[in-house]
Amino acid sequence: MSRADHFRPVLERIAAQFPELADDPILTQNLVDNVTSMIAEAHARYAAGAEDSVVSGAYLDPEHLASGSLHAEQSQHPAGAMLAAEMLFDAYLPLFVDEVGAESTVEVLRATRALHAGIWSRFPAGAVAYTEALRQRVTTAHLDSRTQIARDLHDRVAHGILAGLQRLDLVLLTDPPAGERADQLDDAARLLRGALGDVQDLAVSLHARVGDALLDDALARHAQDLFSDDDRLSFSTTGTPEHLPNWQAEEALTILLEALTNRRKHAPDSAAEVHFAWTSASLVVTVSDDGQGFDPDADADGRLGQQTMRERAAVIGARLDVESTPGTGTTVRLTVPRGTL
Repeated sequence: MSRADHFRPVLERIAAQFPELADDPILTQNLVDNVTSMIAEAHARYAAGAEDSVVSGAYLDPEHLASGSLHAEQSQHPAGAMLAAEMLFDAYLPLFVDEVGAESTVEVLRATRALHAGIWSRFPAGAVAYTEALRQRVTTAHLDSRTQIARDLHDRVAHGILAGLQRLDLVLLTDPPAGERADQLDDAARLLRGALGDVQDLAVSLHARVGDALLDDALARHAQDLFSDDDRLSFSTTGTPEHLPNWQAEEALTILLEALTNRRKHAPDSAAEVHFAWTSASLVVTVSDDGQGFDPDADADGRLGQQTMRERAAVIGARLDVESTPGTGTTVRLTVPRGTL
């Protein structure tokens, strides 16, 4: 039996534990390549007579860094890879001892260390690459958020203030009749109040927190603060809500508030529903409206907002899907896995 035939059942066990591997040919091939390389390295270490299994000093190996980056791109947590490694070590050790012909206690111990070193050598570099990829995602998401805030301040707040001041200047410079003056002053006040409301909304969004509350309750509370006059926005929940880890809950709240804010900007007269579907496997939050919809591929502003939301979702291991076509409304779906790393 060839070496590949030996570890094929082990690969099948790992794939059964992590079904997402079977659905992604790139990850599947990466797993095969990694296992092949691990076993080959273990054989080489045993043949060379290596007595130790300390390999973490080579944590910047470029090949292993590339593998870690691939896992980060696919939102594969390093803990999942470590579990797969434990399964590989547990299942393959008897086969490896047989392959190298280890008989004495000393030889079996050396074979065990060689296999451990061959497998473990991948993980320090993988963890470094994964952490760096997540750090880059967080940085990108924060930069995109700052860009979006700057755009809102310029396009909405500054525009409203400027328009209101222009109305006031017009009254001061032209001294219109009393009735016309009153209309222009009312118009100026309306524009300035709108700009003030935009600033207040931005402040509420930036200070929004889940804290000790459930995500469902926190989102409903902040939505009431932001859209207090909106009687066409409803919330519903199925399943049993539970507390998410704080780092997940806070990012999810930011993403969902952005989805609701986009709905108010682009479909203010639409009816909208936020639905939380809790299961043991995942939380799926759907924000849907019956507005005019849009083409996600053609709308530049939409692409920027969606990209920021997707980056934030990736940071917490979640997935964001946006479905919309002109005339059919828009659905934003955030899927947060639960119970798995």
